[in-house]
Amino acid sequence: MAVLRVLTGVVAVLVISSCSSSRPEPSATPSSPTSSPPSASTSSAATDAAQEAKAQAVALIPTYLETIDDLYLDPSRPLDDVYQVAVAPDAVVEATAIGKFHAQRYQQTGRVQLVSASVDSIDLTSDSAAMPSPAGPTVIVTACVDVSQVDAIDTTGRSIVPADRPQYLVEQLTVVNPRYPDQSSWRVSMASNAQAQSCGG
Repeated sequence: MAVLRVLTGVVAVLVISSCSSSRPEPSATPSSPTSSPPSASTSSAATDAAQEAKAQAVALIPTYLETIDDLYLDPSRPLDDVYQVAVAPDAVVEATAIGKFHAQRYQQTGRVQLVSASVDSIDLTSDSAAMPSPAGPTVIVTACVDVSQVDAIDTTGRSIVPADRPQYLVEQLTVVNPRYPDQSSWRVSMASNAQAQSCGG
């Protein structure tokens, strides 16, 4: 019954601009502006940045799942702890679901297990004008999660989880970093999942 979410990514783009002085220089012959192709070092830096972002986003997933489990398992833990690993709209969705779960006095037993996580796409550009909030670098991650050890029981001690529930959830998570390049600022912003019999796709 635990609510689970997992990652994805987008196309990495690193825009590097150089500024030059605009002061006019006296010259007998006007010169036409020329553009030079991106250097190998620029391309290498963009590739390195993309690889680092992918690794950081994927590294968030186990912590994200563990935090969500912790909130389901411990009703005394403040729901605001979800913001350690998520931002709106996912943080609101998770906090609401967990609050309702505890309000019905359900109890979770067991924890989820992350089986795999892979990056689908990455986009390192930012959009300060995005609505409802500024959009930072984004990584889309697909994760497969084993939920077979997770149960939820009501006040009578009976399981509320269907007996034929599939063993896995395949989740697609949108991971954003509003304070990029701060490595500790990656958060899940959106998550969707589907039940599955295996992680084979």
